[in-house]
Amino acid sequence: MLDLVPPMGGVLLTWLLLFLLFSGLGLAVLQVLGKPLVSGWVWLDSFWLGWALSLCIMQFWHFAFPVNDVLALLFAVVAALLLIVRRHCIADLVGRLLRNWMFLLPFVISALWMSNRALGMPIAYDTGFRDMQAVSWIDSFPIIPGLGNLFSSLAFNHSVYLYDALLDTSIWSGRSVYIATGLLLTVYLAYALGAASQLLRSQVAEDARWSSVFAAATIPFILFQTVRWGGITHFLTDTVVDLIGFLTLIYLLDFLQYWRPGSGSRDYLVYRLAIIILTGFTVKQSFIVYGIATAALALAVWLRRGGMRTGARRIQRTFVLIFVVGLMLLLPWMARGVVTSGYVAYPQSIGRFNVDWAIPADQVEARQRTLATNTRLRGGDPADVLSSWEWLGPWLREFAGNIFPTSMPTIVSVIALALYFYGTRKYRPERQTRSLSWWALLPLMVMLAFWFVTVPEDKYVRYVLWSFAALSMTMALLAWRWIDWRRRVLAVIAVILIGLAYVVFLIVRHEEILVPAGPYDGFHAPFLPEYERYETERGLIVHVPIGMNQCWAIPLPCTPYPDSAVSARVPGDLRHGFHIATNQEAG
Repeated sequence: MLDLVPPMGGVLLTWLLLFLLFSGLGLAVLQVLGKPLVSGWVWLDSFWLGWALSLCIMQFWHFAFPVNDVLALLFAVVAALLLIVRRHCIADLVGRLLRNWMFLLPFVISALWMSNRALGMPIAYDTGFRDMQAVSWIDSFPIIPGLGNLFSSLAFNHSVYLYDALLDTSIWSGRSVYIATGLLLTVYLAYALGAASQLLRSQVAEDARWSSVFAAATIPFILFQTVRWGGITHFLTDTVVDLIGFLTLIYLLDFLQYWRPGSGSRDYLVYRLAIIILTGFTVKQSFIVYGIATAALALAVWLRRGGMRTGARRIQRTFVLIFVVGLMLLLPWMARGVVTSGYVAYPQSIGRFNVDWAIPADQVEARQRTLATNTRLRGGDPADVLSSWEWLGPWLREFAGNIFPTSMPTIVSVIALALYFYGTRKYRPERQTRSLSWWALLPLMVMLAFWFVTVPEDKYVRYVLWSFAALSMTMALLAWRWIDWRRRVLAVIAVILIGLAYVVFLIVRHEEILVPAGPYDGFHAPFLPEYERYETERGLIVHVPIGMNQCWAIPLPCTPYPDSAVSARVPGDLRHGFHIATNQEAG
């Protein structure tokens, strides 16, 4: 057991320093938004706002430089200066934190657990297939034109890879896979545990934040990620989108509960919701529909509550600030897509630019058909799958059999919604009483409908299904007004404990209770496949894994699917990127 102390301690210390780095950057955002650092909630917000700010800066930076130690040092210096300026506020918050044992004890236990899981061998398929190579390119070079021609999966434009590359520094050089996703999960878990603590302390419904109920209900899902030893040692973009999806709904609920036109200070609730949505757009395309639907609902509520009567200057400031943030996040994101693939939003065929490195249109179309097919019936024939509904039966069986990510939240949603509608029929509050309507479910329903008709694979909507369940529970809790509040809270806690009990059962069943110290400075190294050299018709040398289609940490350039027509745009210089030789000849 003692051999676990150095690696786990190193992970915890690194997470603490990184939390201070991103929350320090976030203090600059809070300053612009006019929000004082007055509570632990705002400090956690500062982390996510600072993280979003870092993604924005790194998108611009990467056009000219690799994301490496230099940028990490610059961020650290700026964050340290901002933290020093706010040191008195931070010291006060730390003092309050140390006195809050209802939060501190479960969080310390959870952080220790997460740090142990961070030692596990990376096993996630996509991390070996694409993610680790994408991060290596970002860490080694400025953005590469036509990188998708070398390996089409590297054309997917996920801004979170910049964050993964930023952490690939100092003692974590080549090993950020052990800390990147785990940090985000742990910070969100801190938010959720704080919400559960606040919920338990509430005595009446008016004391409770709606978002506290929601966040507490997502705790089992976060801990479910840790069931397997490699559960958090990966660069999977789906996990990051899950967290952004949860944060989006948390911020939406706070907006619905607290924003009123007469309180200018609460415009912060609008700003942070807009920032997290816009950041989600750059992390993964699958979030865009949900983000737009949520923004539309927030705008409708803002208008209905008299947002246009808040004063011309206040309205102008709100919309100008959101517009500027949108430009700073989305313009470089779209430009990055054009550089790596020739398309604004690969694998979508719209927004194609006439550049010599653009991925051929027939390859883009083939990628779309493969994606649409595999999300319905993996390995199926596109001609058969996409022209009929025969895939639906096997798909439904797989959906029902995937207990924790899909069927469990679906069952909870059905039961909670039934309780909600019964409660609203039995007890009808006065019109001016604040209530949480089923309208809050609309963005989730829009996202589910879009998902089902496009790419119906459960990994794209795990956060949607769990958000639906958690939000339905919140609505049911608030609707049963004739039941004592404390009893309602205990009922919700009981449901959460059932979910946690199932997580514990899975951990015990898999016999993966503690990750032992590994031979790699306490960590378990990722699998490194053998590889061979492949030379294309134009003399480009690439590395190809032998006996598998995952590159893992094979030296650049690596592709599991070598194309003889690919060539370097400038022979002998990878920095200038790749194109398909026939494209240039045809042009």
